[in-house]
Amino acid sequence: MENKNITRNADVVTLVSRACAEVHGFEEHYLRLERRMLTQRRSESTKKNYARHLAQIALHFNCVPTLLEVDQIEDYLAGIIKKGAPSDSYFRHTVYGLRFLFRLEGLNDKRIELPSIKRDKSFQ
Repeated sequence: MENKNITRNADVVTLVSRACAEVHGFEEHYLRLERRMLTQRRSESTKKNYARHLAQIALHFNCVPTLLEVDQIEDYLAGIIKKGAPSDSYFRHTVYGLRFLFRLEGLNDKRIELPSIKRDKSFQ
């Protein structure tokens, strides 16, 4: 199990590093996200999940997610669903990461337009 976690952590670091190097402005967004996660006492796991999904979006569009139009975001999310995302949590982390970033950057109008995520009734 530890080897799997090491590999997964290395993948996240590589993906975020790639986005920081290749996408103009991503590093600044990532550093703000990292600082806010720390001050809000969010878990390392949450930070890695959000960062990984935001980096994937940034690399896909070659721009920071905050510059995307709502239609582009919806197309990206629809693509995840059409491809058959690896898990429900994959889709949720993508949406939650975008919401966190939009709130952090003061883009509440974009945050509101993201799809709502229904809670699993087994956890209530």
